[in-house]
Amino acid sequence: MRKSILMIAATMMLMACGGMKAQGESLNVDSDSITERQQYRFECQFIKADNENYDSIVVKGFKDGKVAFECHHELVDYVSPETAADMTWIYDSVDINFDGIPDLQIFRGYYTRGQVAALYAGYVWTPEQKFEEVEEWKDLFNPEVHPEDKTVTANYRSDANERTYDTYNWTDGNKLELTNTRKEPFFGDVSQEEEMETAKAFVKQFYEEWDKKDLLDYGYVKQYITTSLLKYLADAYDYDCEGECLATWKFFYEGGGDVGELKSRQITARDENHVLVENKYVNYEYDVLLTLIKDGDTFKIESLKQERSEYIQ
Repeated sequence: MRKSILMIAATMMLMACGGMKAQGESLNVDSDSITERQQYRFECQFIKADNENYDSIVVKGFKDGKVAFECHHELVDYVSPETAADMTWIYDSVDINFDGIPDLQIFRGYYTRGQVAALYAGYVWTPEQKFEEVEEWKDLFNPEVHPEDKTVTANYRSDANERTYDTYNWTDGNKLELTNTRKEPFFGDVSQEEEMETAKAFVKQFYEEWDKKDLLDYGYVKQYITTSLLKYLADAYDYDCEGECLATWKFFYEGGGDVGELKSRQITARDENHVLVENKYVNYEYDVLLTLIKDGDTFKIESLKQERSEYIQ
C-alpha cells in the first residue's frame, strides 16, 4: 500500500458517494443519541494524485447544514474517476458494534496482491454523541458483522494453500479482540487456469439456478453475496416496496424497462476472482463484471460493475 500522497496542487473532486439515507430508530438505546445520529448526512471528496486518478478520500458529515465530522483516508490503490463513480464509498446504516445505533464504514478499495480483499475504515457512534475511529477496522480483510452472535469476522488468503478466518468480539472502549482463528485449505496446488474454471462454474450455476426462480427471490441472492454488496444493492433500489428491496436487476440489466427474451449468456473468467457475464436479449445487451471472494468451499460475490449496456434497434 502506498504511504505517500501527492498533496501539492491536489485537486478536490466532489462526488455523491452514497450514505444519505435516513436512519431508523432502534430499541433499548438512548433516544437523544439516536436523534443526534439521525441528523447526519454524508458526502465524500476525492484527492487527485495525478492528472487522472484518485489517491485519497475525504468524508464529511453534515449536521444542521454545517460540517460536524470529517476524516481523510488513503485509498488502497489509485482509482480512476470512472471507476469511483460506479462504486459505493460510504456505508452509514450498519451497526458494527451492536449497540443499536448505526455506525459508519468508508470503503478504501480492494487489496489485490495475491488475493482480492475489500478494506474499510470504521467509525462507531459513541455515548458522547460523536464518531470515533476503530483503528483495528482498517486491518480487517473483507469484514462482516453478525448481529445474531454479535461478532465481526474477517477472512484472507494466508498462503498459497490456505485461507484464514478470524472472529472478533467487542470489548469495553470500542476495541476489537480476536477470539477465534480457523484455517481452511485454499485450492492446494490447483493451477490458475483451474481456479478460473472453478470461479466460472460458480457463476454459471448461480445464474442457472436463478433462471429457475423469480428475479426478486431475495433469499436466493443473499446466500451468495457479501453484506457490502447486499447494502449496495439495497441502496441502489429507488422504488417503494414492502419488506426487503434489492436492485437484483443489476445482475441482468441496467435501468429497467422491457429488454425482451434472453437469447444467450456468455460467461468468461478473466482471472480466479473476476468473471464477466454477457447477457444478450432480443433488443438489449448487457455485460457485468463480478468480483468473487472465497467463502469456504465456494465463493461469494463481493461486487458487480456494468461494463457495457446497449439497446439493439
